[in-house]
Amino acid sequence: MSSRAKRKQAARAAAPQPRTDASAPVRPEVPAAARWMAALCYLNILILIPACSRWRHHDFVRFHLNQGLVLLAMIVVFAAMGFVPYCYEFSVSCSLLVEVMSIVGLVTALRRKTDPLPVIRNVTRNFHPF
Repeated sequence: MSSRAKRKQAARAAAPQPRTDASAPVRPEVPAAARWMAALCYLNILILIPACSRWRHHDFVRFHLNQGLVLLAMIVVFAAMGFVPYCYEFSVSCSLLVEVMSIVGLVTALRRKTDPLPVIRNVTRNFHPF
């Protein structure tokens, strides 16, 4: 065996081997269209686009549809509370919290993840209209 072949063999042996960890979660590939439809779920009234399309049957979009629907319901409740006397400031602060959660959900959807939002985790676990 030549010295060149020996160096290649030694380099292959010294190279780190990729780890195949069985406990690592394998995420299914999400199509780009499903990713954008899931992102639309967090833009208030634009939730109607994925809800009325064929993408509502896709598991990834369905997860984000449920979360977006809960956020939309919360925004409607807080907007209605704004008309109650002495509740305006509380309503605005809660609405801002919901809008921040919408941005977090939007980024999560664009990153192709299905992480539940922290505040509404228990609600979306039991609420599945889609």
